[in-house]
Order: sequence, then structure tokens, then C-alpha cells
Amino acid sequence: MLYPKFQDYFRTRRPPLLGVWGDTDPFFLPAAAKAFTRDNLEAEVHLYDTSHFALETHAREIATAIREFLGRKLVKPR
Repeated sequence: MLYPKFQDYFRTRRPPLLGVWGDTDPFFLPAAAKAFTRDNLEAEVHLYDTSHFALETHAREIATAIREFLGRKLVKPR
């Protein structure tokens, strides 16, 4: 299982991490999304009032979250 390697990477490297999740997803529970913040204190997790196919029901909101996240996290060229 690769999860321990992912978790170690998030803990040691702390990459910019945005998690977008359906709060009623029966496969990937909200607790799993929130777990990212234990391994990477700077991780951002957004829960949406939807299920497994969050992009199908909340595309605009998620696209906005992604754009805002990238606007804050990308290094701007000089």
C-alpha cells in the first residue's frame, strides 16, 4: 500500500495541497480529506454539499477554489 509513502511525503516535503471533497461521499469519507491536514499543516480542504462526483455538481465552486489556491500558491515570475 502506498498511503504511508504519500503521508511521509506530505509530512516531510509539505507541498501545496488542496483537497476538494463531497461531504457525503460514501467511498472517500470527509475524515480522509481532513487527514491531509494532519500530515501537511498547510493543506487546505474544502468540503462541498455533495457526494462522490463533486465536480459534476459543484464545478463552478471547485474551479473557483482551485483558481484562488493556485493564485496564492504559484510562484510568480519576476
